[in-house]
Amino acid sequence: MYCVKCGVKLQDGVKCCPLCQTPVYHPEASDQEEGNRAYPETLPSAYCESRMSAAIAMTIVCALVVGVIVAVCFRLYGQFFWGGYAALGVALFYIIAILPAWFRHPNAVIFASVDHVAAALYALYVCGVTGGNWFLPFAFPVAGISCLLSVTLICLLKYLRKGKLFIFGGFLILLGGASMLVEFFEHLTFGTQMFRWSLFALAGFGAAGLFLLLAGIVRPLRRTLERRFFY
Repeated sequence: MYCVKCGVKLQDGVKCCPLCQTPVYHPEASDQEEGNRAYPETLPSAYCESRMSAAIAMTIVCALVVGVIVAVCFRLYGQFFWGGYAALGVALFYIIAILPAWFRHPNAVIFASVDHVAAALYALYVCGVTGGNWFLPFAFPVAGISCLLSVTLICLLKYLRKGKLFIFGGFLILLGGASMLVEFFEHLTFGTQMFRWSLFALAGFGAAGLFLLLAGIVRPLRRTLERRFFY
């Protein structure tokens, strides 16, 4: 049995998830049994209301911060000046941290893609304001690589219930390889020397990934890590 919210594998007989504290419904138990109702309405309703209240409060706070930034810039300089960086930074924070709270069941794949698009647009703004030419040859491919890796990891964790050690192990190895691609684009764009830091990242992530792959094969080690991180 798995948690309906976070997907963690549950031991038999538990009444709530040890990770996210979501109540566990046992269909074989009686609906009248205390603390084990088929449709627990109180907790989800209270949780949704508190989440929505927090989203509204943070929206007001972010709007006030942006308003203050704009007012200060025009008051002191008569133009937006540095306010664009700050205001769009607040907007980026809002998209990443606050926007998902407006949805009862936010789709992680969609929001991961939206977050990367928002970050890429912020980088495009900075590149345009500073008169640089590094967005297309560097920031754009780096954002694309990050988005591809993130979406792939989310999809694997969402649709594959087993083999999490293999998933994370493979992801770490891919992350090490992606670091070399990032340094390659950095080399092409800024003329920096190759293999200044990416080899260290490749070695570190690769070693960690190989360890997780080995742990997925060795049964005692796999059970120990699964109990430690996934229960």
